[in-house]
Amino acid sequence: MKKINIFLASSNELEAERRQFEIEIYRKTKAWFDRGVFLHLHVWEDLSAAMEQTGSQSAYNQLVREADLFVLLAYSKVGMFTAEEFRNAFGQFQATRKPFIYTYFKEHGGS
Repeated sequence: MKKINIFLASSNELEAERRQFEIEIYRKTKAWFDRGVFLHLHVWEDLSAAMEQTGSQSAYNQLVREADLFVLLAYSKVGMFTAEEFRNAFGQFQATRKPFIYTYFKEHGGS
């Protein structure tokens, strides 16, 4: 079974979009399971809120660096933690050519 780790980063204002993304990834996981592909989605809501010795954000950043795909959703802002995650993903990509980075911007007035 090939496991593909996906890290989804976005601010809290895009909660509905994160939930929809999670549903779509789950559907793809079901469809691709028989092909031997498992999509493992990491969203900050699923990660432990317990403080790590180095802080929760450092645990998120480690998952970013270990990801195969990094997806950034943005709307009216990119928060400081989301920006940090993007910098980690970009730095890791420059060093190792992984994770692949995708950015999506929600249009104002759109859904």
